[in-house]
Amino acid sequence: MYQKKQAKDNRVNKTLISILVTAFFLISNLVTLTTASAQDPGPPKPKEWKGPGEKIEFQSIPVITMKDFLNGKVPEKTKTISGTLNFPANAPDKNVPVVVIMHGGGVSAGGGISVWEERWMETFNSIGLATFMVDSNWGRRKCKKTFKKAIPNCNDVHKGITRIVDGYRALELLSKHPRIDPKRIGCIGMSLGGRGCLYLNVKRFQKMWGTPGLEFAASVPMYPPCNVIFKEDDEITDTPIRIHVGELDTFFPVDSCINYVARLKAKGKDVEVKVYPNAHHGFDAKMVFHGGKTKSTSKDFGYGICYLEENTDSSVLNEENLGEGFHQIITQVGFNEWLASAKEKKKKKLFKWIKKGNKYGFFDPFIVFDKKSCVTKTSTIGYNKEAAEEATKLVKEFITNILIN
Repeated sequence: MYQKKQAKDNRVNKTLISILVTAFFLISNLVTLTTASAQDPGPPKPKEWKGPGEKIEFQSIPVITMKDFLNGKVPEKTKTISGTLNFPANAPDKNVPVVVIMHGGGVSAGGGISVWEERWMETFNSIGLATFMVDSNWGRRKCKKTFKKAIPNCNDVHKGITRIVDGYRALELLSKHPRIDPKRIGCIGMSLGGRGCLYLNVKRFQKMWGTPGLEFAASVPMYPPCNVIFKEDDEITDTPIRIHVGELDTFFPVDSCINYVARLKAKGKDVEVKVYPNAHHGFDAKMVFHGGKTKSTSKDFGYGICYLEENTDSSVLNEENLGEGFHQIITQVGFNEWLASAKEKKKKKLFKWIKKGNKYGFFDPFIVFDKKSCVTKTSTIGYNKEAAEEATKLVKEFITNILIN
C-alpha cells in the first residue's frame, strides 16, 4: 500500500513539474526576445548597454508583481535605473523635443536594448530629435535574488508592467531638463516596452504611479501585447497613440490590439493601429540570427492566441483557492463562466497546481483554464523590409507633426 501511494505521489509530482515547466515556457516565450536557435551556444552574458549620449540615473521601482502594480502597492524602496540622453549634432541649447525609447524583454539577464531600439534612436536623431534610451533591465538585473524562480530579467513576474512606471519617471526627469521642451516629449516602445508606452496613458495607472500634470505628447507602441483587458483601460489621456503590429505576430493575438483601439476610438480618442501584412514580431529591425538568417522560429509555448482580463472577484481569487500570498490577478477571458459550469474535479485540479506553483516560488499572474484556445507552440521573430520601411515613414511623419511642426 505504501509503495502504491508513493508511486502515485511520484506521478503527481512529475505532472506538477511538467505543468510548471510548461508555464515557465509560456511566460518566457511572451516576454523574452529569443535570438538564438537550438544550435546556438546560448544567450550572451549580461552586459550594460553603452550607446552615444549622456547616461543619467533616476529612481523608479524595483521589480514588483502585476498584482501589486494593479493594486497600487508602492514598494518601500526605490530602484535606481538609467537612461541615455542623446542630442543630435544640430540641436539647439533649449526647447529640444525628445523621444523616450523603451526596450523589450531582453535576450539575457541584464540585457534589453538591442537593434530595434538602436534603429529608432538613429532614426529620431537624424530628424533633429533628442532620444532618451531607458534601460529597464540593467539596474534590476539582480531581481532573481528576490524572485528566485523567475526567468532572466524577471519578465514573468512583472510582464512589462514596470515599463509604465519607468516611462512616468523618465517623463518627470526630462520635463525638468534645461535643454528639453517639457511639452514635446514622445514615447516609443518595443514589445514589453510597447506595453509600457501604450498603457502609461491609462488614467487609472497615471493616478497611481504617475506625476500629476505630466503627460506624453505622443505615443508609439510597437507590437505591444494588447491581450490583457485591464479595469478602466479605456479611460485614457488625450495623448495621440499610433500602434504598429505585424499580422503574423505569434506573441499575442493581433486582433486584441484592433479591439482595444476600437474601444478607445468609441471614447473619442486619437488612436490608430496599423497592421502590416506578412510581418512578424520585431519586424522593424534586422536582427541576425544563427546562420545569418533574419527570422527565427522557436518551438516554445506562448500566449499567442490568448485573451485575458484583470479579475478582482475575491470569491474566486482568494487564499483558499490559490494559497497564501497568491499572485494571480489576470484570468483567461470567460474564466468565471467556466467555473460556474466546470466539474468540481477540474476546478480542484486547476486550483491545486496553481496553489503548489505559488508555494514553490513561481509568480505567474495568469490563470488559464483552456490551453487549446489560449496556447501556441511556436513563436517567430522576423525582419520585414517593406513593413520596416513603411513603419519608419509613418512614425517619422506622426512624430514630426506633433513634436516638431
